[in-house]
Amino acid sequence: MHAHAHAHACARTNAYALIHTHTRLCTRVCVQLAVENEADVMSYFDHYISPELTEIVVDQTNLYAQQIAKMPRPVTKHACREEWKPVSIIEMKKFLGLIFVTGIVRKPKLELYWSTRKIFQTPLFPQTMSRNRFKLIQRYLHLSDNNAGGTNKDHLYKIRTILGIVVNNFRTNYTPDREISLDESMLGWRGFL
Repeated sequence: MHAHAHAHACARTNAYALIHTHTRLCTRVCVQLAVENEADVMSYFDHYISPELTEIVVDQTNLYAQQIAKMPRPVTKHACREEWKPVSIIEMKKFLGLIFVTGIVRKPKLELYWSTRKIFQTPLFPQTMSRNRFKLIQRYLHLSDNNAGGTNKDHLYKIRTILGIVVNNFRTNYTPDREISLDESMLGWRGFL
């Protein structure tokens, strides 16, 4: 098997194992999708992070990068920056997938995910995307057009469009069980100590 194809097969297997473990742990009603094989992993992903949502993020990220490129910048010794190449839907899904993995595999610095030192190696990251490309997408990641503006009353205007999509996707695909536990840090508290 070619090394690149083997790496993708390993990545799919790891993602399948994580999602399959999640669905086994939540055996009651909560997850409405069954992940039975590796082909279902992307289907599972698309139910929560829908193609419509990914397309909005891709469009707004590319738009923001264009807007920044048009702005005059002072020439400094740190002015050297990588040229922006528009991000595609597939590349954005890879980026988001890597973001999700950083929530599972914790490291003290982002750069360590691309480390070649054996103690820090996480092969999935360099096999999926270069560190520079990841950081470039992260720099320009955007969810709405800055020029569109919003009202003074709507403090969530920058995420309003995607928020509606995400809430709808989770309502459709996730039903909480009878008992639900909320950590106190998830709720606002207005008392005094």
